[in-house]
Amino acid sequence: MTESTIKPLSLFYEHLLGKVDEQLLHLTDARDSFILDKIDETNLKFYIKNVVDKPWNNHLLLAMLVYTEKNLDVITINQSIKIINPRLRNLFEYFDLIEFERFNIETQMYQYFKGSIFEEDTDSMRAAFLRQYRSCSNSTKKWVATKIPKEQQEHFEQFIFPMPSYDSRDFSFTKSAKDQAQNIRKRETDAIVPLLPQIRAEGQFRWNQLNRLRQAYLRACEQAKTPNEGLPLDFHYDEPERIGERFYFRLWDKSSFVLNHQDRFNNHTIKSAINRTGSYSDEHNHYFVEFIKAERLDDDQEAEGLWFIELFENDVIGQWRQHATDDEINQKRELLYSWGYGEESLDSNPRPYHSEHKGILTPSSFVSRNNDKAEGVLIDVEPLYVAGTFGLLALDICTTTGARINELLQISNTKECIRTFKVDKKLRFSFYVIPKGRDEVEAFFISDQTMKLIQSVGLMLKAHYGTEKIPGVKYSCQRKHLFPKPKPYFFQYHNKALKQKTITAILRFLLHGQQFETQEGKPVVVKTHLLRHAFATEAVQRQKLPIDVVAKILHQRDVGVTGYYSEPTPSQVAQSVSDLHDVISDYLDIDEAVLRMPEELEKELEEYKKKVGVFNNVLGGTCVTNHVCPIKMACLGCQAKIPQPEKKHELFEVIELSKDMEKRYSVMGLTIDAKKAKAMRKNARNELKEIELIEKYREEQTYEPHIQFKN
Repeated sequence: MTESTIKPLSLFYEHLLGKVDEQLLHLTDARDSFILDKIDETNLKFYIKNVVDKPWNNHLLLAMLVYTEKNLDVITINQSIKIINPRLRNLFEYFDLIEFERFNIETQMYQYFKGSIFEEDTDSMRAAFLRQYRSCSNSTKKWVATKIPKEQQEHFEQFIFPMPSYDSRDFSFTKSAKDQAQNIRKRETDAIVPLLPQIRAEGQFRWNQLNRLRQAYLRACEQAKTPNEGLPLDFHYDEPERIGERFYFRLWDKSSFVLNHQDRFNNHTIKSAINRTGSYSDEHNHYFVEFIKAERLDDDQEAEGLWFIELFENDVIGQWRQHATDDEINQKRELLYSWGYGEESLDSNPRPYHSEHKGILTPSSFVSRNNDKAEGVLIDVEPLYVAGTFGLLALDICTTTGARINELLQISNTKECIRTFKVDKKLRFSFYVIPKGRDEVEAFFISDQTMKLIQSVGLMLKAHYGTEKIPGVKYSCQRKHLFPKPKPYFFQYHNKALKQKTITAILRFLLHGQQFETQEGKPVVVKTHLLRHAFATEAVQRQKLPIDVVAKILHQRDVGVTGYYSEPTPSQVAQSVSDLHDVISDYLDIDEAVLRMPEELEKELEEYKKKVGVFNNVLGGTCVTNHVCPIKMACLGCQAKIPQPEKKHELFEVIELSKDMEKRYSVMGLTIDAKKAKAMRKNARNELKEIELIEKYREEQTYEPHIQFKN
């Protein structure tokens, strides 16, 4: 027997040996493989740093082993540990305990749940702790009883958290915490729902601006290589008329920057820059730009400049705490809190713009380290362009399909995933991925616009790798055990698949500065899950799609969950008197609708499939639902339709027709039908506004600024 077969191969094994129960370290699965080797390194690192020296270290290690063996997501395991560990730490410190055997869950832990101690802890914290603690106790107990030989069970039973005699029903905080979380979510959704088209369009506008910056930067790099041209190289260009500003930049490389700021660098660095050796050699050199200023072209108002520039001015990109003084940390923390990141009551340093991925968003160490030496703001262009390109695709998919973040991360450049087919002589597209809670792929139908964005990401990746094909990488998000083999995922960079945190960071970057607030004035941070809630709410409450159909679109099995996602927001409740709600409630009352069984839905689909299908041409756009027509083919305003500028003439005709219909119905005394005609006109005008945004960002995609250089 080789050494590798008698002890785990995990790099963390030696760190744990002698600090935790050795039999736990040597637990094996049904194939005699060590379970420790399967625990994700993120969770083991957290465990070694925060848990290994605690009296409950063996209890949580057993839980990690059991959860890993049950194929729970890495993030799920991590959240469970992070909820249980700090609560136990506080309790042991409060009661001055050093041994787990002295911990009495019926008295000491009960006091915590009754609120007698740690009164500052929220209901949500207490509810989460009780839920995770009981789940941990129950899961480990069942696993030991069924997976461990009887003669060994007694040893492992000592590491099972004792189950309390009470549960969540014995405390008022459970319902309070749930209600509070749902209320917060609905208030945040309320701020987002009316703005979904604008959010999507603004993302495209901003990508266009990043693309113009990148093209100017690449032109400047080429210019710098011409004979008799030196660095720094100043250049500027004009933004489109919608923005009406001129941007001024300066191109540098590492050596030229050092030599032009010699009073800020030591002699060794200056010598290396002169001789171009070490980190200043041609091999390690790279270009970057300095944003000097922005100025208005046609008026004397204050120029706004690049939307993201304040992130660099305030140095909050990446791991901003490094090399910062205590005063700087406090200032940055306060700024991030004001934007909605983190809570002021917590001693935390939120990192909302840290991608945790090489080459995405975060600038090079040279640029980060020397920004304070520049007249303007130093920028690494390529990481921003990459972040914007990935961010735009993620934003588009989330706002047009309601997909979860782990679903969009599964999209790969394979024939099994991306499928193309013809409908009415036009190419249509879909992607197939495994939704949450499933084991088989399901279809997500997408528009031409989404497919173009996927293709643009593919081109970016091929240029990045210098290959004709996108390379295969290992999937690194939730449920990665379902995807053991490398695939050419679109969300990848530098030979690593993107993680959830990366998508969150680049979305925050792409949408930074857009003002979203609850009715109480609290800032709202856009997240993929919030966009999913907004998509569902818009579909059910505004467009009146049947809740079971929305569940199908969202790939949710539990229609009750869809009901929670799509509950009316406070603003929607306040608008209950509006004409649109009056009209739609005349033919569909969500509260009284009888939810249909899947068999009935499939039967209806068979009845309607000759009339309505995926990608049918409809009034003002293209239908992208593969289910029964949600609103009986009343396509205006339907969430399942993608408006198309090429068909806006149809909407103008609808507006004129609706005016005549409203007059005729009013004369006939048909009040409801007159309101329907009015609603038809309103929906057509709303779609025209969205089409106007689409036309504007399409126009700017072809805008080529005239770049002027000056030494």
